Amino acid sequence: MTVLQPGRYVQLNRSRSTPARGTDVPVGHLVVDASHSVLCPQLGKSHLAVTVDDLPLTVRWGRTDIALPAGRHRVEIVVDRGDGWGRVVEAVPVAAGHTVDVYYRAPALAGRPGSVGPVPQSTPGVAALLGLLLVVLVLLGGLVGTGIALFL
Repeated sequence: MTVLQPGRYVQLNRSRSTPARGTDVPVGHLVVDASHSVLCPQLGKSHLAVTVDDLPLTVRWGRTDIALPAGRHRVEIVVDRGDGWGRVVEAVPVAAGHTVDVYYRAPALAGRPGSVGPVPQSTPGVAALLGLLLVVLVLLGGLVGTGIALFL
């Protein structure tokens, strides 16, 4: 089975039984469309670890086309930072001759799962991140106000 990545082909050795030579295996395509929020630019330097049926792949942000045999596949996606950032697991059915798009969106905060689905996803944890930034700004404003009052 071949995994198609932008600009190159990577051979995968599957542990399942291999069909006899000369027989065609019905193939479908899984397209992983991965993105992250502009509020988390540090994620752009990381790769994604995508595991399809226990076969590990390292992919970049954006769209990655993976050719798979027809059937239901276990897909796990995590930002490859070593801390499990945005880990999600989903069962994805792939039909022979068809393309299935899966949209992954990394979370804005560590410790939260990412979101995955058949349509573009919103950023998990963005409201919590904005709330945290607001609290920090209020605290800094209070410290600056207190410091100015002490000098007057």
